[in-house]
Amino acid sequence: MEPFHGIFPYLVSPLDASGRVREHTLRRLVEHLINAGVHGLSPLGSTGEFPYLTRRQREEIVRITVEAARGRVPVVPGVAAYATHDAIEQGRRMVELGAQGIVVILQTYFALSRTAIVEFFSGVARELPCPLVVYSNPKLLGAELTPDLIVALSELPTVRYF
Repeated sequence: MEPFHGIFPYLVSPLDASGRVREHTLRRLVEHLINAGVHGLSPLGSTGEFPYLTRRQREEIVRITVEAARGRVPVVPGVAAYATHDAIEQGRRMVELGAQGIVVILQTYFALSRTAIVEFFSGVARELPCPLVVYSNPKLLGAELTPDLIVALSELPTVRYF
């Protein structure tokens, strides 16, 4: 696989009033973005309302996005978790659905030590066979990835993007 490059927009997650994924709308969005020249797609990012969706909704969004992209651009969904095992489980499922990489989002409830943050990302990196994008938004998620942490995480073989 070629390295990721260029623009990977976060997709909105279109739902109807009953919480079902609006498949036609999502497919049209994917087609529009690919036709506009994006280099990849990232469902379930910050604008994808990931913390408010069920596991089933998340999987459906990734399945539809992968199908609609038809291999024309890589699909790199967000995986958000408080626990390493949950992030790994979600990541494996996204790869099964056809994702070519994962945006790894560490959610926190309590402040975490540097060691705990590195262990979270290291654990995910060891278990997922695809390129990882480390995501940081300290005001939203609670864990700040300082430059020294980013350097440490960059040593992990599958962590390739920030």
